Amino acid sequence: MVPMIMLCFLLAGTFVAGSVAASAAFLAQRDLAGVCDGAAVAAANAVDRSAVGSGGAAADALPLSAASVAAAVGRYGRTQGDGDGAAFIAETDGTTVTVTCRRTVRIPFGALLGYGDGLDRTAVARARSPLG
Repeated sequence: MVPMIMLCFLLAGTFVAGSVAASAAFLAQRDLAGVCDGAAVAAANAVDRSAVGSGGAAADALPLSAASVAAAVGRYGRTQGDGDGAAFIAETDGTTVTVTCRRTVRIPFGALLGYGDGLDRTAVARARSPLG
């Protein structure tokens, strides 16, 4: 009888550990997606003022440059996401910004479940410049 009770406790513990780890991974992904969305919006609002002043602006969107986008994502990352080890990669086509965010998160019971080094999370967000 004792081995059956031990087996039941082991199974219950495994289910609890798996549920806690899955919840932590989900919350980490959601948080990263939120930070990535914010970085994309910040970058989309980083209008290239020199292109606007020289008449290089399109009729339906304000122009973005790679330098202004990178600077905006860098500023946003320093204030919102860098403390947690997030890496930001920003690209622009001149009116739309695509930001890819990556972070390795430690999850509870990660070593027990085979993720002792952490779990890699990735999120992608897109935003269009104002007037777009």
